[in-house]
Amino acid sequence: MKYFKLTAIMLILLIAVSGCSKASNTASADFGNTDGNITNLGGACEKDGSLYYQDPKDYSIYKQSDNGESVKLNSDPSYFINVMGDYVYYVNENDSFKVYRMKTDGSENKKIIDYTAYYMTVYKDSIYFVNYSDSQTIYKASLDGNNCHKIVNSICYYPVIAEGKLYYIDYANDNSVVETDLEGENKHTLDDKHYAAYLNYDSGALYYTNAIAQGNKDGDDFLYKVDISSGEVTTALSVPCADINIADKKIYYKNLKDSKMYCCNIDGSDTKEISDEDGVYINIAGNKLFYLIKDQEGSLIVKNKDL
Repeated sequence: MKYFKLTAIMLILLIAVSGCSKASNTASADFGNTDGNITNLGGACEKDGSLYYQDPKDYSIYKQSDNGESVKLNSDPSYFINVMGDYVYYVNENDSFKVYRMKTDGSENKKIIDYTAYYMTVYKDSIYFVNYSDSQTIYKASLDGNNCHKIVNSICYYPVIAEGKLYYIDYANDNSVVETDLEGENKHTLDDKHYAAYLNYDSGALYYTNAIAQGNKDGDDFLYKVDISSGEVTTALSVPCADINIADKKIYYKNLKDSKMYCCNIDGSDTKEISDEDGVYINIAGNKLFYLIKDQEGSLIVKNKDL
C-alpha cells in the first residue's frame, strides 16, 4: 500500500465481549456489502454463507466458505469488496483503484470501469462510487460497468443507499448530510450544522461524527444521528470517535481519547472494549473484527480477531 493508505487516512481523518458478540453482519440480498464496511474501505464482506476478506500479507481477496476452507481469488491489493450474484466487485490498487469484477471462484477477472473509484457499493442492478478521476463526484453504472454516468456533481464522501434513497457527505458544502434519489435528483439537506464523517445507516436514521477537521472549530468528534423522516438531529454517542461501523444494532468505533476500539448498543449503553490496539477502518464480517494497524516499520497491515 502506497498512495491509498496514506491518502485515505489524510482524507478521512485520522474481545471479553458479551454485549458485542456474534456480529455476523451479513450483507442483505440487495447489497454487495454493508454500508459500515464500505465506509471503512470495504476490507471484508459476508455474503451467501461465505466470507470474503483481504489477505494480511498482500491485500488480495480470499474466500472462506462455511466449512472453513479458504481459497485465494485474485492477486491484487483489493478494496471496497462487494459480492452480488455470481460476482465479486472490487477496486484494484495495482491499477489506480479502477473497478474490477470476477466470478466468486476467481475466474473471469477483468476491469469493468476505467475510473479511480472510492466508496464503491453495489446495490441491486447498479454500482455507485465516488469518482476520484472526476473531482470526487458520484457516478453510477450497470453491473457490467456500462452506462457509467455522473449523478452528483459535488465533492462527495461516504455514499450510502437506504430506503431507496442515496445519502452522502457533501464536502463542498461544509460536509453536510444530503439525501437524493438514486439518480442524484431531488436533493435535500438533512444536516448542515455538523461537519459529518463516517456515514452509516440503521433503522431509519443516519449516523456520523462531527469531525474536527479543516478548521471546523465546532467539531467534537461525537457521534450524531439524524432521523430521516422527521429530520431531528440528536447525539448518539458523547465520545470522541472515528472509524464508525454499525452492525447488528451495535456501534463499533475507535475512541480518539485512548486509541482503543470499542462497541456499544445502538442507544450508547453497555460499552465494551474489543481491542486495545490502535486500529483503523473497522470492518465486521463473519463474526470477526477486521482492521488496519501500523507495524513496527510504520506500514499498515490487516488484522482480524474473533468477536
